[in-house]
Amino acid sequence: MKQTSTEIALLESALLAIEKVLAHADSELQGTLYLGPTANLPLEALRAASQTDEQRFRASAAQTAANICLSSAAALVDVSQALLNRRSDRPDPELEREWQALITHTKIASRSAYRAALIMAAQKNLLQAQGVEPTPAGQLPSLAH
Repeated sequence: MKQTSTEIALLESALLAIEKVLAHADSELQGTLYLGPTANLPLEALRAASQTDEQRFRASAAQTAANICLSSAAALVDVSQALLNRRSDRPDPELEREWQALITHTKIASRSAYRAALIMAAQKNLLQAQGVEPTPAGQLPSLAH
């Protein structure tokens, strides 16, 4: 694949945009992260966090899934940049190590995106999953943040 400066610039812009959205989302995050059974945390951390359901769901599942998807997207844009910027003037063992690292990064990003899908699929109460407070019958839910 032949690189062009336009492609590299577009990928850099995409990565910056994703990072801005992630930074904004982090600054808006209320409470703690979603700690459901598919949260992107080591199992030990989930076991140690013996919290009630109310404490576990301070941040919405939708917000957590969005952050995971954005992080995956950033990682894949980074892999794409590396693929477009590849130079062939390095020794074969170095190129092989870099190629394997790119494969690993792509797998990790893919698994993270799948984890976000599991978080979304596990939700039974879609309003609560999106961080919307239940309202009394006959009233519309407030979407203000």
